[in-house]
Amino acid sequence: MTKKNSEKVAKVPVYWSTILLGVIVAAIFLVAIFSYQVQETEKALVITMGEITGEKGPGLHLRLPLPIQEIVKYDIRERCFEGNVGSLEETMTQDEKNVIVGIYTIYSIKDLARFKNAAKSLAAAEEYLSNRMRTVKGAVIGQYRFDQMINTDPKKMKLSEIEKAMFDQIAPDVFERYGLNVVKVGIRTVSVPAKISAAITERMKEERKTAATIDKQKGKVEAERIKTEANAKKREMLTEAEAKAKKLMAEGDAEAAKHFSVFNQNPELAAFLRKLESLKRIVGTKTTLVLGTDSTPFDIFNMKVGELQGASNKTVKAAGK
Repeated sequence: MTKKNSEKVAKVPVYWSTILLGVIVAAIFLVAIFSYQVQETEKALVITMGEITGEKGPGLHLRLPLPIQEIVKYDIRERCFEGNVGSLEETMTQDEKNVIVGIYTIYSIKDLARFKNAAKSLAAAEEYLSNRMRTVKGAVIGQYRFDQMINTDPKKMKLSEIEKAMFDQIAPDVFERYGLNVVKVGIRTVSVPAKISAAITERMKEERKTAATIDKQKGKVEAERIKTEANAKKREMLTEAEAKAKKLMAEGDAEAAKHFSVFNQNPELAAFLRKLESLKRIVGTKTTLVLGTDSTPFDIFNMKVGELQGASNKTVKAAGK
């Protein structure tokens, strides 16, 4: 093999690799020209020769090259918008009191064709939405009283009703004009101007004091009622106890009278028993007394057994009668 032939063989691999690289680059270039990718959070508007011809969702799609076909992508995620102008300004209520109300809207781009034709940009659409929020807020707040927005009693507040009224006026208008889908209009803050905040605070303090005074008075009345009922029950129980005690005393007196009638029939036995009882009280255990037996009640030691037995027999006969 000559030297020239060996040089030709060495150049062949370099030539085919260059062609393969060119084909790959061309394929990538053609894919980039004739296709486009739409993300999960986007929708694409297809414009052919200046006319809107369709919408495409997430995925890989084919297209014609510019200037024949234009693809405009929009982020369709929901946005929270609080307004640009007058987002926190004083608004007059129905009873002519000033409040500061801040609202917000949650929206997304729904109608791509309408949004493309009406709005030059998202900022322009939000500018209109901000102005609409400000106008509707003033109109709706003016239909409600101050105490329907700021109140210690949740039942008197109408914030949900106010939000719905604003939504009903903002959502249809914004969709009709710019294709924006408003899903919620909410109140994010309600406050009062600094110049009247102190007066409102004092008034609320007075209301709380008045309520506290009323509660204390009710407590005192209830306490007096409980005391009265307790005293009445106490008197009733004492009366019943006294009546029962008197009844028992009467029964005891009647029973004692029966025994006394027996003693009246035998005075000697009664005197003997009285003396014996007195001795029991006077003479305790381990007691030494030096007394004469002629003193009462110690004279019972001088009595004879026959006298005691005769007194006992008389008592038995009297009891038998």
